[in-house]
This record gives sequence, C-alpha cells and structure tokens, in this order.
Amino acid sequence: MGKYGSGYTGTESPISRSIYGAQERGYVYSDLDFVFNPSPAYTAAGLSGDVVRKYDADSIKQSVKNIVLTNRYERPWKPTMGCNIRDMLFQNFEDPWVRWEIQSRIRDELQKWEPRITVQNIFLAEHRDYSILNIQVDFTINPIGGIVTSELVTVKIQMERLR
Repeated sequence: MGKYGSGYTGTESPISRSIYGAQERGYVYSDLDFVFNPSPAYTAAGLSGDVVRKYDADSIKQSVKNIVLTNRYERPWKPTMGCNIRDMLFQNFEDPWVRWEIQSRIRDELQKWEPRITVQNIFLAEHRDYSILNIQVDFTINPIGGIVTSELVTVKIQMERLR
C-alpha cells in the first residue's frame, strides 16, 4: 500500500506491480487524463484498459490549461471560475490594455483556483493570418512537505477564433 499523502501510484495492486515494475515512486499530485484514452501499459498486457493518470507537474499543467480555457458560468456550482478569454478573442491585441486585461485575468484566476503554483510569466502571441492566440504560462510549483523545486514549468495553450 502507498504511503500517506503519496497519491495513487498504480503499485497498490499485484497486476500493476508487474506492469510498472517493483520500484515505487511517491507521487504528490495525481489526476485523470481528460483525453480518456486507455492506458498503454494495461492494453499491452492484454487487460481491458484503464484511463491514463497524470502525476505531479503533468497534473498541474492540465489544471492550469483547464482554468485558462474555462468561461464564466461554464461550471454549474462555480459560476465565477474561469478566465473568460473567449470573449476577448476578437479584440485588437496590439492595444496594450487588451493584452494587460488578458494577462490579468489569467494571473488572477490561477492565483485564486490553483494554489499549488506561483505564476512567473504570461506571454501572448497573436497570429493574424490564422486567427490564433497563443498563450504561454510559466510557473513554479509551490513546495509541499519540504520538497523545494525551482524548476520552471511551461504550459502552452492555443485559442482560435471560429466566427
């Protein structure tokens, strides 16, 4: 059985022990992969398949992406959650006020809904020919349990105007 606070590592069952090997790694954060593809380790072993899990930095990256892409009133019991960036996609990005507003929304929402990180930088790049807005969020993961890391993690998000 895993250690307290280490999350589900997949080594708790005898089947997954034979797939992942005998060496256990203690994960701090874990989440389901929202792509919902079957786990390659289970399908290669001839089992029915389980959804893939994301751990640690990958789990946090997925959370950051979901917060940035969420609109207000999209989540039934959290109507104020989300950056609401889609309503800004048709604005003039050359205007510094518009760029500041988008960066401010992202920074405020991540600070409010993702306490596991500290946002370092937010970069915006517009591609007019393709009507695309690229967002890059650089952050560090806050220490937990005395484990200090200064590794900069980057999430790249692409939003497209469809109208």
